[in-house]
Amino acid sequence: MKKKLAVLLLAACLFTACGANSKITTGNKPLSDAVYSNEQVSLAAYTGLKAEKKDYIVTDDAVNNAIHEALLEYAEYKPVSRASKNGDWVYTDFKASIDGKTAVSDSDYEIILGAAEFGEEFDKKLTGVSIGDSLNFSLDYDSEYTDVEWAGNTVDFEIKINDIHEEILPDATDSFIKENTEYSSYEDFTNAMRKSVTDMYAEESTNELQEELLQQVIDSSSILEYTQEEYDAARNTIESGYMSYVDMFGFESLDALYESFEMTDEDVEDEIQSVLYRTIVLDAIVQSEKLSLSDEDYEDGIVYYMDQYDYDSKDEFLDDYGEDEVRRQLTEDMVLNFLVNHADVTEVEAEYEDE
Repeated sequence: MKKKLAVLLLAACLFTACGANSKITTGNKPLSDAVYSNEQVSLAAYTGLKAEKKDYIVTDDAVNNAIHEALLEYAEYKPVSRASKNGDWVYTDFKASIDGKTAVSDSDYEIILGAAEFGEEFDKKLTGVSIGDSLNFSLDYDSEYTDVEWAGNTVDFEIKINDIHEEILPDATDSFIKENTEYSSYEDFTNAMRKSVTDMYAEESTNELQEELLQQVIDSSSILEYTQEEYDAARNTIESGYMSYVDMFGFESLDALYESFEMTDEDVEDEIQSVLYRTIVLDAIVQSEKLSLSDEDYEDGIVYYMDQYDYDSKDEFLDDYGEDEVRRQLTEDMVLNFLVNHADVTEVEAEYEDE
């Protein structure tokens, strides 16, 4: 997964002092072997850390999926009278309920078999059905399921099959590719899709390594104190993130969402502390190493993030994120790259798991 710039920018306290403010002490003791200390943190060693970097295997299936996704722009959809199969678009009267309360209801809901929008087991239930069929079944969703309302619950489905369409992709000949894409042949197109998957895997592997190294430092360091303002900024970061789910799924309040997700006050507090401690440790490494963002680093960083988030205008990009926030994110990137460059990293092959 790519970093989300708007989410990772941790409000106004990141890499800056938050001003005179009431202080909260943690009761933790300073480290006897700290490599750097200030009023807030006794920092553990952050160089020479050991970690594994996953070298994700780029499979033919992954490349074929990327090709398929790219060709969808040119796909046609043909009604069929046969039973449904993988890849079909199934149009339904759709109702999903939890404990008798309707969670989703739609008279023209489309389901792509194989996309696993509601999980692989759900797709299996709708494979082999015909127009006019009615289905009633229940599925259990674990606590890690992406839909916070469904996570940890049993969902009851009532589905009527209204129509089935077959997805027909174009014959990706050299002439078709040359006429419809920026590539001169199907081979060039395939190679570009393979490179796209390879680059995506490499970026995700690097992000995972960076976060693992940073977490090692956080876990080994001793946080001594922080200000109320810093704590409130971290809490706001967490609450703002969850509020998007409140709006998306129609919860009455943030507390209602927490209750549905079976999150206790202690769980929320742990997340707040995680954001807070991350900020403090990142700031301490900046101070310890006297890291600073050069004008060249800043301009290069803007170009990088504009490309990542499909911006053509620098002014529009900075209007959306703000110069201060972009500088903070780029400074965080600098710290994370420093950790990787000064770590003892072993590369290991791994299978990529698409969440």
